[in-house]
Amino acid sequence: MSELMINIGGGKYYRKHWRILDFPSKHYPYPSSDIDYIFDLTSDKSLPFKDNSVKFFFSSHTFEHIPQEHCQHIFNEIFRCLKKGGAIRITLPDFDKAYNAYRDRNIKFFVKYSGDNIEEKFLKFFGSYLKKKVPIEELKFFFEIMEKEEFADFYTNQIPRKSQIINGGNHINWWNFEKTKKLLLKAGFKNIYPSTPQKSKFSEMRGIEKRSGFDSTFPELSFFIEAIK
Repeated sequence: MSELMINIGGGKYYRKHWRILDFPSKHYPYPSSDIDYIFDLTSDKSLPFKDNSVKFFFSSHTFEHIPQEHCQHIFNEIFRCLKKGGAIRITLPDFDKAYNAYRDRNIKFFVKYSGDNIEEKFLKFFGSYLKKKVPIEELKFFFEIMEKEEFADFYTNQIPRKSQIINGGNHINWWNFEKTKKLLLKAGFKNIYPSTPQKSKFSEMRGIEKRSGFDSTFPELSFFIEAIK
């Protein structure tokens, strides 16, 4: 029998021995036949796996869609479900890169993101709902006087949770390596380290195929982190 390996938020993902945990929405209308475990990550329920039963978790560009108040519980559950020696690999939009690009007025960094100016593109990166709602001068002012994490929390905390129900594609949470590491440490992980595309310590989490590979979602905008139980 093959080891249990779970892609969190994988949607249409086809790789032998891997299973999908996801939750269809209007923005991501995946047929239920594509998802092995239909699960709402904002429910604060236990993941549908036994203790010490999963070899690997992988998640790519999912947690930026999850309100912060649910994330520690999810990481705790991942730790509970992993086998000893099992691992999680996460890739997310890197707020540090976006923050530095905005500071340097590097609008080319935000080419993927819509907006009439660099301020709107920056907000789209981590707080989509706010893109047309924050005055440019206000954003510039708080960017100058606040610390990076304070600035990010100040804006993401203003996003109404109902906006994610209406449009599940919104980015409503910011992430960088240090923030993710803190949550993983609190969940119980001790062996936590940065990674790069296609450089997982585990061969099962490498491969560049479009619908069955890893690390292919805008790697130039992302950071990569692994943790071993």
